[in-house]
Amino acid sequence: MEHIDWFDKILTVSGTYLPTIRQEVKEMINEYDLAHGGTKPHKYIAYAIGSKLIRNAAIKAGGIGGLTSVPATLPVVGSFGTVVIGGAVDLALVLRMQIELCYALSVAYDVHMDDDELKAAALALVGFSGSAAAAKAATAGVLRKTVDALASDYIKTGLARATAEVAEKLVPRLLSKWYRFIPLLGIPLGISVNVATTMMIGNQARKYFSTWVDDDELGRYESE
Repeated sequence: MEHIDWFDKILTVSGTYLPTIRQEVKEMINEYDLAHGGTKPHKYIAYAIGSKLIRNAAIKAGGIGGLTSVPATLPVVGSFGTVVIGGAVDLALVLRMQIELCYALSVAYDVHMDDDELKAAALALVGFSGSAAAAKAATAGVLRKTVDALASDYIKTGLARATAEVAEKLVPRLLSKWYRFIPLLGIPLGISVNVATTMMIGNQARKYFSTWVDDDELGRYESE
């Protein structure tokens, strides 16, 4: 049950940083707008800032994955215990980063939700991404309906209970990082897995928060 308790703390602590996250992202938006002479549509700015947020979070998550994989790859030092401890540290840090990435993307796309709704949506996105159901949510509309339904249920049942339910499903899967035992390969795999999962969650969150973006217009921006 300990991992469930600290998962709840991750969501709670991350929530206390919401005002700071909002301020930082708004400053990024203002700087980008000034740098381009205020000529870019807000949709373009949101996409550019969102890309930067996802990229930065993925790089940081990759660094964490590499550092927490080091002990397990060293002769004598590496053991099952160090893998479990490293995996727990990696999980806690990366989950917090991914939740806060969801918060930041909501600001980039000017989505207004109260704090509990935003926490519930972030929890739904983190728990939903990578699942079999997520693979089927190919369109923003399907993703939005699924995440909204999950978030609504989390609000009704209470975020503490919802966090425990998500942790029970999510944590065992994320802690089963057997590749940490592989000499030489453990570190690059730890980096690549964290980068991939963070980018996946970031892209799912962007899809969810950018529901007002016209797909054809966004496609033109991406091709520029």
